[in-house]
This record gives sequence, C-alpha cells and structure tokens, in this order.
Amino acid sequence: MSSVAGSLNLVPRRQYVSTGDFTTRFFTYTQTGTTARGVPIFALSQVSNTPGTFPKGHILRENGRKLVKDVNPSLNDPTNTSVQYTYLVGVINTTADPNVAGFIDPNSPLFAPFNTDKTYFLDDPNEAKDASTGLQDLGPPVYSRGDITTTAGNILATAGSVTAGNGLLMNSGTFNITGNYIQNRPCLDIGTRTVNTTLAEDKAIYLVGGFLTQVANTIDQTLTLPSTAAIVAALGNTIGASSDFIYWNAGPQKVTITRGDVRTVIVGGPSTGEVTNYLAKFTVVVSGLLPLGNVFVIRSSV
Repeated sequence: MSSVAGSLNLVPRRQYVSTGDFTTRFFTYTQTGTTARGVPIFALSQVSNTPGTFPKGHILRENGRKLVKDVNPSLNDPTNTSVQYTYLVGVINTTADPNVAGFIDPNSPLFAPFNTDKTYFLDDPNEAKDASTGLQDLGPPVYSRGDITTTAGNILATAGSVTAGNGLLMNSGTFNITGNYIQNRPCLDIGTRTVNTTLAEDKAIYLVGGFLTQVANTIDQTLTLPSTAAIVAALGNTIGASSDFIYWNAGPQKVTITRGDVRTVIVGGPSTGEVTNYLAKFTVVVSGLLPLGNVFVIRSSV
C-alpha cells in the first residue's frame, strides 16, 4: 500500500495560465474569528492588495485543495461581497518569486488550461521555449470546427494577425484600428476601351472593397454598374451594409459611371459619376432589401 501511495505523489495536476491581471481574483481562505457559540468564521481575502502583482502569463498549478459552496462557508468575493463563489481550487503560483499559494475560480475567463500532464518535479517558472518559434510556452492553441463564442469578453491578438477567410461580421459596436491597416482589394481590370461597358452581374463583388481600372480611349464613354439586386446580394442583403470601391480611369477620355437600373441612386461629389484620367472613390450603401433592393452609390469629393 505504501508503494501505491508513494506513486500517487507523482500524478500530474491541472495547471492554468493567467490571461489577464488576476490580482483581485487570487485569494486566501482563513479563519477570522469565532461566533459566540464557538463556530469558526472564515473569509476570502486577496493574496495581494497591490494592483498588477499577478499579471497575465503566470503559471498556476493545482495543489489539491478545494473550496465548495455550502461545504465551506463564506465564499463571498472580498471586493464584491454580493457575489458568492461556488467552486474554488487551490493553486501554487509557480511564476511568482517566491512561489505563493492561494485559491482561484478555475472557470473564470482570467485562466486557461496549461499543460495538464506535467508532473510536479518539472515545475519551472521559466517554461521551455518552443523549437519552431523560439517563444516561451504559455498555453495550447485552439483548433476547432465549431464556433468560438464570447458573451462579454474580447478576442485579442497582442502580436500576429487575425485572419478571416470569409469576411468579418460586426453586429454592433465600433471597429477601431490603432496600427497599420492593410486591405487586400479585389481588382478588376476592364482594359482599354473605345466603347461603352456594362459590368456583368457577377462583377458586383468588385464594388465591395474592390478596385476597378480602365483606359478610356478615343471617345467619351459610359460604365454601367451591375443591377441593384446584384449589388445588394454582394453586400449581404442587410440594411445599412456599406463598402467602398475605387475606380481609376487611366485614359484621356471621360467615363461616366451610370446605374444599372432605377433602384440605384448615384449621388455626391463634383460631376457625379464622371471620371477623367484619375482615381475616384465611391461608397455603396444598402437602403432596401431583396428581392428588388435599393442602394446609394455616393461619390467622394476627389
């Protein structure tokens, strides 16, 4: 029996990596007094009251202790006492120097699973570096065919990129860019023309963040947009959906951009819809839904 008990000491325990500052969510659980009848009084308190003491990237290893609501009394959050935890696990913060023990909520969005198979004698605050990247290990990647959903949090990329293979949809809120913004625009080269041109229905996608180029030669001519229904479908058939496209006439003759049907309205800018030997920007806005649809094509001031 002793040999079995001894082997259990090497059983791996769960580990977590902090995904944000968890200073206010790292607790001790101690007896603070007794009642008049001699019943012990317990309370949670923060391991540290100094903001920033325990930032993201700390490795926490379970030590076997657990606190459960109704079994362990007074699991109220020390900052917001109206909140009571249902389950806390004891951990050792192996990144802090010296190591420090406490309790965390393992299902909090501040913690992610980390290397759950490692035994205690391999604990090291200076984790190994990945051979392919040279970066220090911090946590596993995510590979899934399902959705990744957050009801209140954020999706953050502190380095690297966020790639959307089939569009980026925002139902509400603001899209803020603080760094460089690179847009890969689809480009349609209409070519050198001496006659009027009508864009086919399947070319409506080039009005969604696209770039149209043409050389108008010999005579003034017109470029007719696809049907309104095709443009609305390309923008996703949503009221208020909008995008822009850039048109470049590289020839000396004037090109007048005209609507494909009466449900498209071209507005704004000098000489609306006319482009002579320079770039012009147009913004397309959906104002009516399919099956017929309505759009505004708004010429910028350039």
